[in-house]
Amino acid sequence: MAFGIPLVICHGLGRPSEAAFLAFTAQTIALPDLRGAYGMRLVILATMTLVSAGSAFLGVCAGGSILAATLAMGVIALLGSLWRHLSADYGPSLSVSSALLFLLGLAQPGPWQDGDQLAGMIILAGAGASLLQIVFWPFRPQHPLRMAVAESWVALSDLAAAMRPNLPGGVPGGGGAIPDAERAFRGALDRTFVILKAAENTQAPEFLEHLEEMRREAVHFAMRLIAFHTVLESLAGRREFARHLPTADSMLKALSDAARSVAITLISHRALNFSAAELRLKRCRHLGLVLDDRLAAETGDMDAANARAALEHILEVLPRISKALAGTIDIGETRSVFPARLPDLSKRSIHSLAAWINPSPHPDPVLVRYALRMAVLTMAAVAVYKGFAINRGYWIAFTIVVVLQPDYGSTRQRAGERMGGSIAGSLLGSALLWIQMPIFLLDGCATLLAFCFAYFLKRRYGIAVLFVTLMVVIVTGASGKLHFDFVLTRMASNVAGGVVALISALVFWPVWEGEKFNGLLTAAIRANRAYLDSITAFLKGTNRSSHDLLMAKRRAENGDRFAAESLLRMLAEPRGYSEGAESGDALVTYNQRITRALTAITVWLQGAAVPDDPEIFEAIREIGLALETLAGAVEEQSRIADRGSRIADCPELGARLSELEAVLSKVPFATTSGEGSLIWTHLAKVVTEIRAMALAMCGSNGSETKNKDQK
Repeated sequence: MAFGIPLVICHGLGRPSEAAFLAFTAQTIALPDLRGAYGMRLVILATMTLVSAGSAFLGVCAGGSILAATLAMGVIALLGSLWRHLSADYGPSLSVSSALLFLLGLAQPGPWQDGDQLAGMIILAGAGASLLQIVFWPFRPQHPLRMAVAESWVALSDLAAAMRPNLPGGVPGGGGAIPDAERAFRGALDRTFVILKAAENTQAPEFLEHLEEMRREAVHFAMRLIAFHTVLESLAGRREFARHLPTADSMLKALSDAARSVAITLISHRALNFSAAELRLKRCRHLGLVLDDRLAAETGDMDAANARAALEHILEVLPRISKALAGTIDIGETRSVFPARLPDLSKRSIHSLAAWINPSPHPDPVLVRYALRMAVLTMAAVAVYKGFAINRGYWIAFTIVVVLQPDYGSTRQRAGERMGGSIAGSLLGSALLWIQMPIFLLDGCATLLAFCFAYFLKRRYGIAVLFVTLMVVIVTGASGKLHFDFVLTRMASNVAGGVVALISALVFWPVWEGEKFNGLLTAAIRANRAYLDSITAFLKGTNRSSHDLLMAKRRAENGDRFAAESLLRMLAEPRGYSEGAESGDALVTYNQRITRALTAITVWLQGAAVPDDPEIFEAIREIGLALETLAGAVEEQSRIADRGSRIADCPELGARLSELEAVLSKVPFATTSGEGSLIWTHLAKVVTEIRAMALAMCGSNGSETKNKDQK
């Protein structure tokens, strides 16, 4: 509708030269599925309209000069990268559409009055497309069914958080908070049941079944969680179990965050949020295996055996939650970016979706390189197009805009799909040259092709390119008689632009990230060990410099950041070059949590008395050795072909972990107090994360087999 209405109006008024501008603008604004508050949706629509109008205006004004056109193309390319930085949802499409309108404007140069008139008409077309968006909002209001089911998972997250044990320096839980959380969860479940029941006659049965399945999984999850906490209460007061409380606290915190992440995914139904939820569920499984190993050491204890059984029931339901959640996300949406961090989720996150949607406050270096590369290549393409007066040569620059991506893997895939679909579309479109169709039939065909393009855009990009090529051929043909040179020129421009984009991606990405990731991860782990050494020096009094301690913290955080950014780039590469990424995401996340635990100790050291406990130094020494062994194992893993080796294949790492467990078993957690208690708590969390890293790197099969034998 958005594409066809301005097309018919322009042809009816005898203004075919403006039809492409208005139709493409309206389609761009009507196409995205806007989410969030209605006020924010209006801001997004207005921004897209103004950017489209400004791009066309700049193209018309700069089209008469080679220098002005080249410089203006650079501005459009840099702004396109800015839109990508501000919004992962709407930025990429806005950058492509604004470049298309600018390049179409270059092909129709004129005085600024012409550009101003065209911009005004584009704003009217954008307003019409925005109205089409608004008309459908009452029929699809802010996903109330998804929100209802998500509220149940938020209540479940609060219940898990309330079950956390009271630890020094931690978040107080338990007590009267648990009954309140249980009542809130039961109320949310009842409301969700009523809302889903009332929607049976108005919603698609498959969609309702997915949501009902998520509601049932929340019930099963809560039952197992309550059973686990009931057994945990009988153990929490026992002195010999106190050393396991930090691991149990980490486990319950992870379960709480995972439930809240599931809620965010239910509302946003984005593949990116689903990846984050999967990573949190994976962390729950790893921490559950760590806790199970420690409970298994309490041989002959009936309460510990019951706790292991309850924990096993929780671990069994996690894959079911992930499978059910996968049915609620957008069909055909791919994971274009992987979350490089897992921030702690608060109650605000579920309302603002700030955990994964808000832009980063700092520009991504990869995106900066991409912006500069895009600007240089498109400026060169426009200079060639204008300098040699190539007929319709602006398609070279536009193909570069569409094909070139921040990473080589996506660029290669997009180039193949675009060039294949464009060539096929041009060949099919050439058949239209022999048919003299009336204008109303041309408009009808173009509108039908616009529908097909929108339908396949997120499902099969190659097919979508085929339809959009046919659509452009028809829209261009409606303004005058077509010749074979249009088809041939456009095919040649697409091939030239695709080849340039591929070559530039290879030049800027000469080394595969899979070859660098393990090195960066090893450096990040060793930076944490250096951070731990600085804490040791501060505790012993050999170096009480706060500056040196904070610099060690900075180096550790930078190591985490570099490893996370490398993981992002590796995941965007072709599948054959991203081997080990699935374990890499867990290793990066767990290493970041080690840094956070060490930072918590650093904060307390700044303004508190330093404890004098020889056992703390023994534990720190063993942790440092374990970190170094783990770094060496990661380094060695990059040199072996079998990345699925089990922990049984890492004898040195297994021995270090056993020594760590032996040290912790001597600590009287129940009787320690003050700063020493807090340090012990966070050191225990560090040990838990190291154990989880070992499981993620060496595989959990070995541990699972061992656990079953012990049971």
